[in-house]
Amino acid sequence: MIWIARGPSPPAQHLSLYPKRSVRVQLRHLALLWLGGSTATALVTWICFKLQVALATADLAFLILIVALSLMDSVISSIFFSILAVLCLDYFFAPPIFELDIYDPQDLVTLVAFLFTSLAITSLVRRFRVAAEVQEAQTRLLDLTHDPILVRDPAGTILYWNRGAEELYGFTREEAVGRSAPDLLQTDFPSPMDEVMATLYRTGRWEGELLRTRKDGTRLTVACRWTLERDETGVPRRTLETNNDITARKQAEDALRRTQETYLAEAQQLSRTGSFGWNISTGEIFWSDESFKIFDYTAETRPSIELVADRVHPDDLPIFRQAIERLSAEPQDLDYEHRLLMPDGTIKHLHVVGHAMQSDAGQPQLVGAIMDVTARKEAERALRDSEQRYRHLFHHMPVAFWQLDMRAFKRLCQELRAAGVVDLGRHLDQHPEFLTEAMTALVIEEVNERAVQMLAAPDAPALAVPLVGFWRERPDTFRRAIEAQFGGEVAFEEETKITALDGRVVDVLFAVAWPGPINNLDVGLVGIIDITERLKAQERLRQVQAEFAHTARISVLGELAASIAHEVNQPLGAITTNAETALRWLDRPEPNSAKAGELLKRIVGDARRAADIIARIRTMAAGRIPQPAALSLVDLVEDSLAFLHAELQAKGVSVRLDAAPSPPPVVGDRTQLQQVVVNLVINAAQAMARPDAERRTLAIRIGESEDGMLSCSFEDSGPGIAAEHLERLFDSFFTTRDVGMGMGLPISRSIVEAHGGQIRADNQSALGGARFRFELPARHPAPPAS
Repeated sequence: MIWIARGPSPPAQHLSLYPKRSVRVQLRHLALLWLGGSTATALVTWICFKLQVALATADLAFLILIVALSLMDSVISSIFFSILAVLCLDYFFAPPIFELDIYDPQDLVTLVAFLFTSLAITSLVRRFRVAAEVQEAQTRLLDLTHDPILVRDPAGTILYWNRGAEELYGFTREEAVGRSAPDLLQTDFPSPMDEVMATLYRTGRWEGELLRTRKDGTRLTVACRWTLERDETGVPRRTLETNNDITARKQAEDALRRTQETYLAEAQQLSRTGSFGWNISTGEIFWSDESFKIFDYTAETRPSIELVADRVHPDDLPIFRQAIERLSAEPQDLDYEHRLLMPDGTIKHLHVVGHAMQSDAGQPQLVGAIMDVTARKEAERALRDSEQRYRHLFHHMPVAFWQLDMRAFKRLCQELRAAGVVDLGRHLDQHPEFLTEAMTALVIEEVNERAVQMLAAPDAPALAVPLVGFWRERPDTFRRAIEAQFGGEVAFEEETKITALDGRVVDVLFAVAWPGPINNLDVGLVGIIDITERLKAQERLRQVQAEFAHTARISVLGELAASIAHEVNQPLGAITTNAETALRWLDRPEPNSAKAGELLKRIVGDARRAADIIARIRTMAAGRIPQPAALSLVDLVEDSLAFLHAELQAKGVSVRLDAAPSPPPVVGDRTQLQQVVVNLVINAAQAMARPDAERRTLAIRIGESEDGMLSCSFEDSGPGIAAEHLERLFDSFFTTRDVGMGMGLPISRSIVEAHGGQIRADNQSALGGARFRFELPARHPAPPAS
């Protein structure tokens, strides 16, 4: 707390303001003072005695000396010198001189009056000296603070100016004291100065912000606190003023306010929200910049109720008028929506929110916000349309739809993840009961009419049950579906079987989706298509294809009849010849059984060779059901070449088989894949059967590709494939020969694709002709269990 002494105070109250001197220093000071005082007393005595002045004159001289000495030390010294002066006056100036006796009562009165006067004066001098020292100490203390402090009289004249004021305003104490503070600092008050002074005189204090000017002309904003001091009668004496430089803070506040205004304007623009104020009494309206943009008026336009009414949609104008009349009669909060019809014919939707309040003058007013909610309204309409489309598709598509409640299932998944489960498949292996728990957690909450019909339900509510009963036949499909969902996939699809309410097992295409927006709503969408008839049709188609392939194989056998007959006739002819020779060896007078035995062994070998040929023919001609098995593609090609040996030999075709060492097997039907190889070899042989051909070579290469497929290519030295025929080679009934049905390559493609592979043709043969290449998935051994 800062205070200013208003008068002398007892010395004891201010001893703490000064450092105490040591006893030795005090004694030395006292000795010097008393020595000097005694010397001065003796000198005054001698001078007055020499001048033979009267007692009264000597009293005055000694009184002056005592006052001077009292300014230099304590009361004790003043009393000592007062008594010493009385003794000198009595001894040297009061008759009889040179004696201490007093005969004249008047002299006694004079000496007594001198003693009391000197004591009184020295006491007063001492008190004023202490007060001055206190004042000086306080001044030093006030100079220690960095806050500017000044003292003014009622007229505004500066009486005190501390060092903080010097540093802030740039004026020295000598330049400021005696000057008018408002004039010196060019002060701008927040309100008229008379009002400020009236507040100060009424309350004794005033606080506020002032704009002042430094000596160098810099403008400052200071926070001021004024405290008024009054005398005993209540008359204002002085005003203590403390200042705090808040220029930097005000600049920061101004910058923040400008930033906030910028952000507010930007936020209003981004959110299409404007603000307004309406003085209901005067009709005056204030709009923000965004409000002008919303109503499509320029900023120079003066807002009014009629100006707004001109923009209000005609259908909403009565509601707008009623709201204005109600607010004019009784101001109240406002919250409603209406439309605007803009000059270009577009329609805007507004949401108006207002709060009724009173101004400082007590006038009713409404402040609020105007939000352009056109985009929201359009989004709501689009959402409604989308919902209607979804409902229409959901209930009228020829697909059975289920909408699942996923909340309980998602809680189960969250519990598993919290327990550290990352592989649901492994968890199901260890805890198979979780599959039933998951089926129970997933509940159908809505179905369409197609689902009701497919599952033989009496109505839709009858299907609002958990999924347990539908997966009795194929729980493995459900398992794979929830594993996909747990792994983060958004959809799953599989052909499977479900059990209807009447116990029927239905072949279906099951598809479930958990796309982001739907998954966030804790629902899943299941689509089920009854594929019973399609599977039957596919089965019939497979039968037809098998029959057609069988017919094609028989056709191939027909084409190879001559070579087959030649191939069979060779071992049969050898059998006949060897049998006749053996009979002759046996018909001799001395049968040669050894020779006959050798011939019989040849007969057995030829018979087996004929049997192998017939077995191959029977295999090609068989019409049995395909039987997939692990096959060696190299063995299959070698058997096919053995079957076609006579045909290739007749056409002069040499075959070279290049196979990678120990290629992996493939899984397929041996007869079907052999039909593919036979077709491709026959096509190559026929393409090279030109009379002018210099060479007839077929290179067959078997190897494994980088993507894990086993490839088999057939490269011939024929003329190649015409460019216009490349795109149609695998079309049904397309052929480049004069004979044939054109079904060999289409059937080969269907067989390869049914085995999960692909076949293609080009003219990239290393021998200069055509190249056919098919690929089949290789069967690799499973890795050892860890």
